[in-house]
Amino acid sequence: MNEKKAYRIFVDGEWREASGGRTYPVVNPATEEVLAHVPDASPEDMDRAIRAARRAFDEGPWRKTTPEDRARILRRIVDGLERRKEEFRHLLVANAGATYVTHYIQLDVAIRILAHYAELAVKFPFEEPLPPATFDNPMYPGVTSALLVRQPVGVCGLVPAWNFPLFLTLQKLGPALGAGCTVVVKPSPFVPLVDLTLAEIVAECDLPKGVYNLVVGESPELGARLVESPLVDKISFTGSAATGKKIMAAAAPTLKRVHLELGGKSAAIVLDDSQLDAWVMATSSPSFFHAGQGCAMCTRVLVPKRLHDTFTSKVVDFLRSTVRPGDPADPSTLLGPVIREERRRKIEEYIRSGEREGARLATGGKRPEDRPKGYFLEPTVFCDVRNTMTIAREEIFGPVLAILPFEDEEEAIRIANDSPYGLGGAIYASDTAKAIELAKRIRTGTVNINGGVTLLDAPFGGFKESGIGREGGIWSFYEYTEMQTIAWK
Repeated sequence: MNEKKAYRIFVDGEWREASGGRTYPVVNPATEEVLAHVPDASPEDMDRAIRAARRAFDEGPWRKTTPEDRARILRRIVDGLERRKEEFRHLLVANAGATYVTHYIQLDVAIRILAHYAELAVKFPFEEPLPPATFDNPMYPGVTSALLVRQPVGVCGLVPAWNFPLFLTLQKLGPALGAGCTVVVKPSPFVPLVDLTLAEIVAECDLPKGVYNLVVGESPELGARLVESPLVDKISFTGSAATGKKIMAAAAPTLKRVHLELGGKSAAIVLDDSQLDAWVMATSSPSFFHAGQGCAMCTRVLVPKRLHDTFTSKVVDFLRSTVRPGDPADPSTLLGPVIREERRRKIEEYIRSGEREGARLATGGKRPEDRPKGYFLEPTVFCDVRNTMTIAREEIFGPVLAILPFEDEEEAIRIANDSPYGLGGAIYASDTAKAIELAKRIRTGTVNINGGVTLLDAPFGGFKESGIGREGGIWSFYEYTEMQTIAWK
């Protein structure tokens, strides 16, 4: 990583220094070394970006582009990502602490998703006729024809989370640009290097000035300005439920559209032991895959009481023999660091709460002795967990797994649904048809059975405090458009 590289924000088609030339350091979570100094934008910088996006939407040539024009832009971004793929791989390791085992989603699927949005941009029904209507009203006799037009929603504030930075930015940027919106991207201050490098690619794609803007900085006021601005028509945010609630409140005075993809406390239900060893590996993955930093990960594992001790023992054996915290730059490493020291301290507080409240610590629970530098934690498993415990109720966002016993399927469904969240879930069973029927009773946006995963065309989002709206495939285009009816005699 080149510490001397001069990163800048991108506003109204130009690279700019942050106001006053302010910068802040970005660190490698595995080594605690400074990777780069990046712009620390001010609220005034954000205001300039918002005004640029507003002008570009209201007055610029972007509104006259066709879906084919916009698809070509997206394909050019895809080509740029492919050319610099190894550079992004290095950034994901160094800035996000992403181990190589996560790169299929972090990088490969992310690029594939943007290419898919380019395809959908030319297939999406931006205009379609409605059935003709006949009325007996003497003021309007005869047949009325009508056209349904899906207009771009307008200026969009895109606020991705830090855990899957490229994936989450492209998941928002693709349909926003494909639908004809203009955007202001405000990435997490923790992992800005991915978005700053992506901006270099976007800047080469001949977008009209102001269509795409990137503002980077540490101040919470940046996000507040974006959410509160009457010039912004929509906010798309991925992050915590607590922040999502603040966004809804701040967006209310302007009644702007809000899309929220928030947290989760998803449950994986193991119904039988027909493939227990395979299901042990699958269900234990939140204790090591990207250090448990994923909103849809099943961090509650529900197992029949008769299997509880055997299952726990197998999970512990697997983790102790296979998973050790290590350098994410080493392709053999499965468990990397969490993103920041303050996050590690918060996770350690959750671990202490689990012990205080009577859960049994089966393995882990501390910092690895052989990792004096970096924000590492051992893979941690609690068993004999009750669903009333803090570690079963709150999103920990770290390598911590809770194993809960249940008596029968009815209790398993009750436990799974007894959560303020409703984002993901999983069922592992020999009887797929039965598992599907049980899945329909789980109040979550997604339920995966026996490892089934959809990443391109399925809508992704949550019930309850896990959010509002859906991302993925054609469903994303609906999120970035408004419906207009045009009727004539």
